[in-house]
Amino acid sequence: MSGKVIVVTGANSGVGKEIATYAAAKGANLYMLCRSQGRAEIARKEIEDITKNENIKVLLADVGELSQVRKVVEELQSKESHVDCLVCNAGVLLNERKETSEGNEVTFASHFLGGSYLLSKLLIPQLKASPDGRVVFVSSGGMLTTKFPTDLDVATSSGTQKEKYNGQLAYAYAKRGQVLLAERFTKDYPEIKFCSAHPGWSLTNAVEAAYGDSKKYLEPMRSPWQGAEGISWLMGTKNIESGEFYLDRRVFTKHVAGLFMSEGKFTKNTESDIDNMMSKLKDLTGL
Repeated sequence: MSGKVIVVTGANSGVGKEIATYAAAKGANLYMLCRSQGRAEIARKEIEDITKNENIKVLLADVGELSQVRKVVEELQSKESHVDCLVCNAGVLLNERKETSEGNEVTFASHFLGGSYLLSKLLIPQLKASPDGRVVFVSSGGMLTTKFPTDLDVATSSGTQKEKYNGQLAYAYAKRGQVLLAERFTKDYPEIKFCSAHPGWSLTNAVEAAYGDSKKYLEPMRSPWQGAEGISWLMGTKNIESGEFYLDRRVFTKHVAGLFMSEGKFTKNTESDIDNMMSKLKDLTGL
């Protein structure tokens, strides 16, 4: 990846930091898109010390805030004429419902609406300008439990009242949405490669905060690097199949059922469902 322009969101900790470190070690022109300047600068310095790559920059934005996504894209576009790889990794998993300053549910906005759809959509010209442009949405095996809701209001609220909020379901909806987005963008922009990927259940600070003692039910868990390795491979490999969902360098089924994890049906959305999803995303972002 020597000299390639690589953008990684949520790059100052966990899986995102491991992905960023790998890209820097391979000689990338790396942009770490992070929410906190303090944490981002500490991580940038650590990555620079490890990799000896001095071509690492920080971009500041909360990807759940649509106005900040627009601003940071303009900043990046002023610096680079092309982007070779965008890794949409940033997001949160909350146990209580919270909204952004723009009124969007935070999990939906950070993982999907702003952090995946709007960010990648605005960078389409730069991705097209690369001879091998690609986008990797860091999804999750949690999406295997559900289809994307046909009513987008359900995805954006996951319970209309605060006391009914289901953070795990909000997360699963957002992650299923990323998988569907990779499929649809593959059709819309065939000159760019889009895929989604599951890092496996990795022990990160975000998982610790969301699950607490309940994380024992996810054991055995991976280290952040073990979760990041397959995604890091997707940044540069020639053997990438656009529109697919990956786990550990292999295409993995998007729908499973039963004890033996065979191909399932109830989590599949129709083309009409996806058309509706894309229309609502466009409306919510004002594109």
